[in-house]
Amino acid sequence: MPPAPENTPPAPDDRRTGLPVLRTWPAVYWTVLGVFALWVALLTWLTRHFA
Repeated sequence: MPPAPENTPPAPDDRRTGLPVLRTWPAVYWTVLGVFALWVALLTWLTRHFA
């Protein structure tokens, strides 16, 4: 006899990250991409400004 549906634990949601601010993986990816672009822009500006 299969267990009753109300007694089975819910399946984990693969789209959740467990982070308090970035709750979905696309948000994490966009944040990492944005921070990377910000660093590249900052390093480019500093190179041109102090060269």
